[in-house]
Amino acid sequence: MLLFALCLCGLAASVSARTMDPLVTVLAADFSVAVASAALIVSAYTLPFALGQPVLGPLGDVYGRPRMLKACLWLLAAFLLAAALAPSLDLLFVARFCAGLVAGGIIPACMATIGDTYPPHKRQLAISKFVTVGLLAQIFSASISGALAETFGWRSVMVASSSLAIVGALMATLVLRTPAAPRKLFSLQVAAANYAAVFRNPKALLCYTTVFLEGVALYGMLPYIAQILADDGLGGPRQAGMIIGALGVGGIAYTSILSLLLRCFSRPHFMAAGGVLMTFGPLGLAIAPSWPIMAACMCVAGFGFMLLHNSIQTEVVELAPEARQSAYSLHAFSFFTGQAIGPALFGAGLSGIGARATLSLDAAVMLVTGLTISALFARVAKRT
Repeated sequence: MLLFALCLCGLAASVSARTMDPLVTVLAADFSVAVASAALIVSAYTLPFALGQPVLGPLGDVYGRPRMLKACLWLLAAFLLAAALAPSLDLLFVARFCAGLVAGGIIPACMATIGDTYPPHKRQLAISKFVTVGLLAQIFSASISGALAETFGWRSVMVASSSLAIVGALMATLVLRTPAAPRKLFSLQVAAANYAAVFRNPKALLCYTTVFLEGVALYGMLPYIAQILADDGLGGPRQAGMIIGALGVGGIAYTSILSLLLRCFSRPHFMAAGGVLMTFGPLGLAIAPSWPIMAACMCVAGFGFMLLHNSIQTEVVELAPEARQSAYSLHAFSFFTGQAIGPALFGAGLSGIGARATLSLDAAVMLVTGLTISALFARVAKRT
C-alpha cells in the first residue's frame, strides 16, 4: 500500500510536468504569441521545480517526508486549477511557476522514502516501479493532453491535472503517517551539513552532471516536436503527443525486463548502452519520413533513457543515507535545471542552425554523456 500511495503521488507531479509539451503551438495561437514565447510555459514549471530543491530537500529531511508530501500535493492542486482559469499568458506563467515550485517537494520525498524502506538488493526494482508510473504519466499525459486540447481546449488539460493532484493529496493524507514532531529545527547549517555529507561521496558530481545533460539534450527538444512536425507537414499536437508518449513506452519495456538485465549486466554497462540508444530519439526526428517511425525511434530512446537514468537514480539514493531527500533533491535540481535550460537552447539552435543540425547535436550530447559516464563510474568503482 505504501508503494502504491507513493506512486500515486508521483503520478500527480509527473502528469503536471509533461502535459504542456505538445500544447505549445496551441498556446501560441490562443494567446497570439510566437511559439518560442509559448514554449517558456514549459520552463515556467521546470525552472522553479529545480530552483526550489536546495531548500525543499533539507526541509523534507528535517520535518519528515509525509508532511512535505501532503502540503505540496494540496498546493499543487490549487495552483493547477489557477492555471486552468488564467486569463492571460502572464498569469498562466505565474500559476505554472508556483505549481512547479511546490511539485519539487513531491518526487524527491517519494524517492527518499523508497530508499528508507527498501534494502539495497530490492531498491533498484522498487525505484523502477515508481518510475514506471511516471512513464505511464508521460505516455498518457502527453498523448491525451494533445487530444483533449484539440477537442475541449487546453484549459481542460489543466483541470484534469488538478483533479489528479487532489486524488494524490487525498491518498497521501489517508495512508502516510505524519511524524508527531520534527527531529530538529531547520537551519542553513543543517542544510549545509546534509549537502556536505552528499558530496563526500565521489559519485555525487558524476550523478548530477549526467542528469543535467540528460535534461538539456532529451527534454529540451520535446516542446518543439509539434513545430518540427508542422514544418515538415507530418502532423500537429496530437501526433506530437504520441511521439512524446513513446518515450514512456520504451521505459516500460525496460522495467518489464529489468530483473533479467540486472542478472546479466552492471550499472556501467547500463549507462553506456543508454547513451547509445537515446540517440535514436533526436536522429529519428531528424530523418524519419513519418511520425509513426519517429515514435518508434523515440520508444528506443525511452528504453535507453531508463538504462542510464534509473542507474543514476539508484546511485543517488545511496550517496548519503542520512540525507536521502537532500541527495535526491540535488538530483531533481540538476535534472530539472537541464529541462528548463534545454528548450531555450534548442530554440536558439532551431533559429540558428536549423532543426536537423540541432537534433544531430542533441544526439551527440547523449552519446558522449552515456559513454563517458560509464567509463568514469567503472573507474570510481575500481578505486573504491
